[in-house]
Parts: sequence; C-alpha cells; structure tokens
Amino acid sequence: MRTIDIVMIGNRVCATLDRLYTQVGGFSVQSDDRVTIRTADFELCIDNKADCHVPTLERPAAHFLALTLTPFEPTNEDDGPCNQSIMAHVLQALHLGLSPDYVQWIDPRALLSSADFEMATTLPEREPTLEELSFDDGTEAAKTKPRRHILPGIEETNLILQARLRSADPIEGALRATFREDLIDRPAIVDDIREKTTPLRLAVWLLTITLGLFALPMAAALAVFNLLRGENLRLTSQTAALTGTFIAFQTFGTTANAMSALQSMLG
Repeated sequence: MRTIDIVMIGNRVCATLDRLYTQVGGFSVQSDDRVTIRTADFELCIDNKADCHVPTLERPAAHFLALTLTPFEPTNEDDGPCNQSIMAHVLQALHLGLSPDYVQWIDPRALLSSADFEMATTLPEREPTLEELSFDDGTEAAKTKPRRHILPGIEETNLILQARLRSADPIEGALRATFREDLIDRPAIVDDIREKTTPLRLAVWLLTITLGLFALPMAAALAVFNLLRGENLRLTSQTAALTGTFIAFQTFGTTANAMSALQSMLG
C-alpha cells in the first residue's frame, strides 16, 4: 500500500550522484513510473513495476523498483567495478529513504532482505584483526580463567560473524567489498588558463609583441606570465587595454586627475 513518488526517487538519485562527483546532465520524467537520468558516461533508468515476478519470492512483488545503468561507450574491465560501485551507492541511498522489504543485487537470484542489505553496506569505522583480538582478549582472560570456561564476548562474536559473512556468502561479501573500495574516480582540480587552440595562443603572442612597441616593461612581464602559466587571451586583452588607457592619460596630462577620480570612487 505504499505510494511511490518517482520524481522524489529521481531527485534522491541525482543527489547521490552529485556526492559521487558525477555530474548529472539530464533529468527526464517520462511517466508516473519511469524516470531517466543522464550523465556524460551513462544513462540510469528507474522503473516502478507493479506485480513484478521475482524468482526467489513466492508471490509477485507489489512494487519493484528497477534500476538499469547503460554506459554510452563499450565497457572494459576497469569500468565494471566502477559501475557496480555507483549502483551500490544509489541502492543504499534509496534503501535509506524507502525501507524496502528486499533488495536485489546484480544477479536476479541475489535477493537480500532489508536487514541483510543494511549489514552488507554498513562498514564499521575499524575492524580489528583476529590476531589483535586474540592477543588483547586472550592474554587478559588467561590470567583469570581457563579459555574453555569463558564464553566469547560480543565484539569477538561480531567479528567472527562478519568474517563468516565475507567468506561464506559471495553475494554479500562482494557487495561489502564494493563499499569498502573507493572506485569512484575523483576529478582532479586543474587550474589551467591556457587557450585550447593554436590560433588563440598565437593571437596572445601577437598582442603581447604589439604591446611591447608601446610599453616594453608590461610586455616583458606579460611574456613571462605566458611562459609560466600559459597563454590567456582575456588576460592579455585586459592588460593591453589598461596599458593603453594609462598611456593616453600620460599623453594628455590627465593622469593625476584620473588617479584622484579613481581614489574618490574607491573612497
């Protein structure tokens, strides 16, 4: 009897993609039960299917929210884990908001209950190794009682169950490994002001040489900047305009008046 708002679900998925540094390029609501989200690399379709047959359930699911990620280019071995990581994070965000009864992961037979999915996608801050655990607890316990008379503690039991989960169940173990590894490529912040085409860079150097005919120190400083940071036509044009303005002021003897007016404007 739940009410599924496909627009709210799409907005939640877009917010999750933003947190993964994946820029959303298109958001299309095609019907009350279908929404499509496009990025530069893939298309993510979300469908709300009614009375959908699930292989491992006895009765059809009243609501089945299907997510389909389709890359725009053929995938290679490196793109597979990255796409799975994106799907896992999107499923986790939808699980927090919708609280479904079951979550299906990759394989149609890999149907996890809500509790199992939450346990598989929730990582502890730090998991001590079994060697550390046995060294810390075993040495202190051995001083008081023999080992056979001591029941395992809560933390030790939790660690044993987590280890069995990762080793015994390949589905939940793979899902947990997807969240443990940071497979989302973070875009590198590049501060590059260099012009992208050769004609624009050539225009920058021609304008710099022209500026050198009227103000050699400014042209030399601009040439050093171009060599160190790259040719930027906007910066060169602004430098030439300001230099020409002050040359005109100096020619007509109005430099002092211009500076006083500028000072009065700045307060």
